[in-house]
Amino acid sequence: MSKTIYKLKVNKLILKKEYVITDELYNEAYDYANKSKSYTSNRHDFHKGGLKNKKQKMLEGKLGEKAIKMFFEDNNINYEEDSTNFDEHDYYDFLLKNEECSLKIDVKTRTEDFHIRTLEMVEQARNNPKDIFISVRLFRETNTVILLGWFTFEDMIQKNQIENLGYLDNYVMYDEDLRSMESFDKVLINFKK
Repeated sequence: MSKTIYKLKVNKLILKKEYVITDELYNEAYDYANKSKSYTSNRHDFHKGGLKNKKQKMLEGKLGEKAIKMFFEDNNINYEEDSTNFDEHDYYDFLLKNEECSLKIDVKTRTEDFHIRTLEMVEQARNNPKDIFISVRLFRETNTVILLGWFTFEDMIQKNQIENLGYLDNYVMYDEDLRSMESFDKVLINFKK
């Protein structure tokens, strides 16, 4: 007499300490940044180097997005990566989809140790709201990214902390306001392939 043993497979969130951007992903990000530099908004001139540095800032943002792509792949998530043309305005970085709903994801990439907050322009939040924001830290020297945390649009609106440091009003979420990446599993469970 044989017994059939059923195992309940528990999908635990795969969260790496760091994500190293591969050559292929780096080249995708670089190509996009190079093509889009002439079309990137001139309103984002608060970075070091101002408007002349748009290509570098776009590259850094895209590298952060590539880390999230790796994270979604590791966790077998059903997602759609932004595929708008380089000369068009995008509406999300990633779209998580299932049969009942979809969630717009915006990846926020920072590059310095003293960056302790995540910004979203008030105007952008009103005109093109995202559902979830994921904060990441890019280490330029090694093209390595760590995932810092996440928050919802509702978290940001409820906190309602707006700052203006000389360039437009921004909603601000400080690091202590971020939810842990481990807690993101509660969202991702609904979007498994």
